[in-house]
Amino acid sequence: MQATMQATGRIIFNTVVLYAKIIICMGISLYTIPLVFHALGSSDYGIYNLISGIISMLAFMNGAMTISTQRYLSVTIGENNPEKLLQVYNQSILLHILLGTVVVVIIEALTPFLFSFHILNIPAEQTGTARLLIHYMVASMFFTIITVPLDAVLNAYENMLVFSITGIIEATLKLILALSLPLFLTGRLPIYGFCIALIAVILFLIKYIYCYRKYKQLRINFEACRNRKLFGEITGFAGWNMLTTLAVVGRIQGLAIVLNHFLGTVANAAYGFAIQVNGVLSYFTGTIQKSVNPQLMESEGTRDSNRQLELTIGLTKYSTLILCIIALPLLLELPYIFKLWLGEVPENSIEFTRAIIILALITQTSAGLMSVVQSSGKLKWYVISISTTLFCTLPIAYILLAGGTAPVWALWTACITEIVAVALRLYFAHRLKGIPVLLYLKKAVLPNLLLMLIIGTILWGFIQLMEVSLTRVILIVLFDVVLYLLLSWHLIFSSSEQMYLKTSIKRIREKC
Repeated sequence: MQATMQATGRIIFNTVVLYAKIIICMGISLYTIPLVFHALGSSDYGIYNLISGIISMLAFMNGAMTISTQRYLSVTIGENNPEKLLQVYNQSILLHILLGTVVVVIIEALTPFLFSFHILNIPAEQTGTARLLIHYMVASMFFTIITVPLDAVLNAYENMLVFSITGIIEATLKLILALSLPLFLTGRLPIYGFCIALIAVILFLIKYIYCYRKYKQLRINFEACRNRKLFGEITGFAGWNMLTTLAVVGRIQGLAIVLNHFLGTVANAAYGFAIQVNGVLSYFTGTIQKSVNPQLMESEGTRDSNRQLELTIGLTKYSTLILCIIALPLLLELPYIFKLWLGEVPENSIEFTRAIIILALITQTSAGLMSVVQSSGKLKWYVISISTTLFCTLPIAYILLAGGTAPVWALWTACITEIVAVALRLYFAHRLKGIPVLLYLKKAVLPNLLLMLIIGTILWGFIQLMEVSLTRVILIVLFDVVLYLLLSWHLIFSSSEQMYLKTSIKRIREKC
């Protein structure tokens, strides 16, 4: 019991640290985005979002390997096996260097085809700039890939303080870059791409130096790379993970290509804003995931199924709760918020962003399920089922847009396929890890759905009583937070969780 309380305390501390980072990074990010947009203009900003999206889609291995490395490091820590831990660390580094090199070669080889066959709808006078931007984005992507083992080490050891500091450094460097762009009279887009790549190099060096000095048990050791069986395990696990990650990234970035094909680069600017908002939302939801995942993975190593079930339900319940708190005011007041934040925005920006927020909410209802299935290591049929479902988004969206439907239906299609994916995740979590379906829905999903409907109805009624203004937005946000704090205590928190929170608050007061 004492160990569980200490583990829960670590989760709370890490969550607080990460949320402090989020508040700082989000503030910087929200200020940076309009600076970059106005400095580059709609067309160049659209090109940047299109190119960076394609690179992300083709570099899908990065996300897959993050999960794979995290899983093996955390499980090995749970097993308390230092020799195997050293092997996992070294083999993950070797694997990432190999993957980074392969992906660079693939992207550079495919680049001529993107322009020769007019796959990308980019003005002729800007194709040279777009080609140069791809080279810079490839360099950025390579250093991001080889940084993954270092991020996994920080996550596995639950060192969220350093993880947060490096995130703030990254956001600050991007802000400095955005403020500097107006100083350049020409060539802003390639300069921006070059500097983004340079920032990736700087972050890699910072994390490598820190991990080298902090974790002396983890050293580059060529002998540790000779365990072919373990290398095959990690590679096989990553291989299935890659297909899932390709489906997730391909759905989002593939839609960017579909929209570009029918509507041009200005639509990519509108879609880019939606993705930026989704990125901000993922800051909040990803924070709890980063705090909980190491312990959820470790519980696989210690064979503690009760703790794993508790963490699975808690991860979904609390990450969904936080996302709902943020998403409701955005959904209701998005036109005014965009006007205040960005001024005039490209057509479809509001519709795209609202659909992306709904998509994020649907996805979040299976956050714990994704983590617990990953911990099992048995991914074959899970990956095939989820990937096939998510990939269906692209051909359906293409057919709809070719038939003349509104562009936003491309994103509503993603929402529909995501609902099917959530049902599949629930099925596989039950089959592979014995997660009770009704218990999961009762404790993790339905309370949040009910709470969002109640508070959403109250806020919508309040909106009808006031004219659009900054005052109304502020009041909506305040009412949203207050209502969630009051109602979630009764609808979301269990009696044991209420008791734990009361005890924690009492201890904090005593120390103060």
